Amino acid sequence: MRITRRRLDFLQKIKQLYEATNLPVHYARVAELLGVSKWSAYEMLKTLEKEGFLASQYEVNQGEKFPGRAMVLFAPTRLAEAVLSGKTLEEKVPVKEWRQVKERLLSLCEELKKNNPRELIEQLMAELPGLERPLIFSAYMITLLIVLLQTLSEKSISLIKNVVMNAVKEEIGLAIFAGAVLGSMMKTATQFPLLSQIVSYMGRFQINLAELNKSEQALLMDFLEKGLEKAT
Repeated sequence: MRITRRRLDFLQKIKQLYEATNLPVHYARVAELLGVSKWSAYEMLKTLEKEGFLASQYEVNQGEKFPGRAMVLFAPTRLAEAVLSGKTLEEKVPVKEWRQVKERLLSLCEELKKNNPRELIEQLMAELPGLERPLIFSAYMITLLIVLLQTLSEKSISLIKNVVMNAVKEEIGLAIFAGAVLGSMMKTATQFPLLSQIVSYMGRFQINLAELNKSEQALLMDFLEKGLEKAT
């Protein structure tokens, strides 16, 4: 994934504005500071969002004469932080494939609220052996762990989420999440006939975490946060 000078300029400006206020940034402000049109800034920020560097949200502009119109605001993601800190992305990151996989897995997480978790567990377990890319395999494992998390008590789910979200580093947060879910499952091992197979996949997952670069770890942590948000 190549980051052009122009894209870096936009990312740096967003990061600067975000850190100054700790609030998401309107594209018009970025356009003003970079000397480009509002529409050029908007298109660039939406492109950066699609690539995982920015997250958008909508807020109602109370300052308008007729309040009610929503503004789109942007904030840097973990991936943007990793890139801007000098931990550049390597070409081995399959951008298009990653985007497709992420969208599919996040949709599965969202469907957890109305579908049987055990059916999804079996589906993911059947697909895992055929996955070769470490990043993609790890995303599937995270999805599997999110599904398994739904079989635990609400108290356990809340505790695990809080611990993960407060992790200082991506690799630590991902490892804590995996260990916490697996540890909780061990207490009720008789309910999980596939537990031994899950444990074997967990070994590969832990090796992947150690070998993935910082940008890939940032992608996975961002994916984990979004998956938890959709599933719980």
